Amino acid sequence: MRIIGIGGLPGAEAYRRLCWPRLDEREYSVGLGADAAAALVVGGELVATANEESFIRSPHTSEFPTNAIKYCLSTNNLTPDEIDLLVYCFDYSDYEELYLVSKKSAQLYRNVLSRDALLKEVGRRLPTLPAARVRQISNHLAHAAGAYLTSGWEDCLVAVIDGLGDGQSATAYRASARGLVEIKEISAYDSIAVFYSLISVYLGFNWQGDEWQLMDLAAQGDPTRFRPFFEQAVQLRPEGTIMVWPLRLNKRSAERDNYLATRRCFFEYLGPKRLPQGEIEQRHKDILAGLQECVNQVVLHICKHLAKTTGHPRIALTGQLALNCSANGVLLQSGMFKEVYIPTAAGDDGAAIGAALYVAWQEQKATSRRMPAIKGRHTYPPSELRPAFGRFARQIQVRPFFSLEEESEKVAALIVDKKIVACDEGRAAFGSTVFGRRSILTDPSDPGMRQRLGTLLNEATRSRPVAAAVTVEEAGRWFDLPEGIELTSTVLTVPVKPPFQEDLAAVIQQDGTARIQAIDRSDHPELHGILVEVGRLTGREVVLTTSFNVAEQPIVDSAREALETFLLTEIDCLILNNSLILKNGTNHQRVGEEPEVGAISVHELNHVSAEANSLAE
Repeated sequence: MRIIGIGGLPGAEAYRRLCWPRLDEREYSVGLGADAAAALVVGGELVATANEESFIRSPHTSEFPTNAIKYCLSTNNLTPDEIDLLVYCFDYSDYEELYLVSKKSAQLYRNVLSRDALLKEVGRRLPTLPAARVRQISNHLAHAAGAYLTSGWEDCLVAVIDGLGDGQSATAYRASARGLVEIKEISAYDSIAVFYSLISVYLGFNWQGDEWQLMDLAAQGDPTRFRPFFEQAVQLRPEGTIMVWPLRLNKRSAERDNYLATRRCFFEYLGPKRLPQGEIEQRHKDILAGLQECVNQVVLHICKHLAKTTGHPRIALTGQLALNCSANGVLLQSGMFKEVYIPTAAGDDGAAIGAALYVAWQEQKATSRRMPAIKGRHTYPPSELRPAFGRFARQIQVRPFFSLEEESEKVAALIVDKKIVACDEGRAAFGSTVFGRRSILTDPSDPGMRQRLGTLLNEATRSRPVAAAVTVEEAGRWFDLPEGIELTSTVLTVPVKPPFQEDLAAVIQQDGTARIQAIDRSDHPELHGILVEVGRLTGREVVLTTSFNVAEQPIVDSAREALETFLLTEIDCLILNNSLILKNGTNHQRVGEEPEVGAISVHELNHVSAEANSLAE
């Protein structure tokens, strides 16, 4: 079977704009839907994934993933007519009566949430796909299936700690070959993820997408200052439940739609809100420190109950809160589970994967096996490279790599020389961690590098959120990890071992921790090879990494965008499709033996790119 899973909530933002035309621009993403994506499963195997934001350049878009679907189909030479099933990772039908109680919520249900609204969108975007081939499954079931069926485990617990889902904020399941059995549920009235996002907006950040900046600032704050508020606001209840009383203050429809009473509560207890371009004060950092401590406690509280009542040694954590790498690290360090798995795509993009895999699993065409979320072409096609190279031919020099070993050696030499290296290995970005294929790499020991990157990439805070990419083999040497833990590509926040504070000064936070992503050779041979070569030169298989984009923009997702971002910033060099790209007039003779050359013609650029791609393949 050929199954497309999709995420997003088309029409949700347009509905909010129609109802509340004078909101702050950041507030239109408050509430339902984000991370529209598509995933293609053929014969039970995940073969292609794509985020819609990569194509329309709107971060965390909720719109129908038309372009993502087309991309997934194109990678397998399929047409929409050849799709056996399209599975949507939301189903609000159980709540229809509740939505129809008032005029405004009824309008939301009919125009955005209902099956009729979905079929209308499918009919517009995929007119040849019959309605009978369109299925829906609940959001948390899709999340859970995506986590379990990519974990590689025969059985485990799954905890979905999310925003609003399609009626719940958290759901727990027992997962095995026999199915997913729900064992716990927390309603959307007590959503810790919504609470977190509202604090984010209150402090002048985005509803979603700024988690790393918030966690950086939290590491600079004092959690005790606002601890009394957070302990009262988010109460840990028996049986692994919670109550978030500021969310329950919204009684009237207008209050519920935009959380007005919750925001008044924040003003009363935490002080005035921060404007997006306002100065970040110590008060804001202290609020975020208290919030992060609160989130950590909630995750531990829910998971501790699951561990105690089931005795299961393994858990998969997914949903919006699974994007919080500080909470993930605390869970890992707690030792309450022998194994913890967090999928690379834990948001609604991962639910798109889960929707497709779940139906394939039900048809006995899929099984649980460990697999990466990034599926698709790993190089740009010549038809995209030629015009991009031609546009910037007089501004760049191109030097091909003719083997993976050569690329590893030369990129490692640049990093050791403290150069800032951008890497774009082709359209394959997906999920929250896309390091290696769409990233900026540099030396991890320079304590001023965060600030330099923040200025270079236009961060409002003047400091760039970063992580440490480390080989799986060396992670335990540099970072304090529980013995026997199996690391995945998910980003975790863990303590840096005391002897190595100076060696990793650029990635260490004020509280002595660092975000890490362990790189496995089987998942990412290019970045793993670079790390090994950096280790040969420096003694540490660690580099600083951050996403390849400027602030407030999605990660680059085309050859042209990669070249534009490279040329408009002070990034030193770019690795693009198996070639080293330099700016004209830049002296990089130490990287290779060839002398500097002048501008390369479009014909020469096309020849070099084609030759490099051919040899790399």
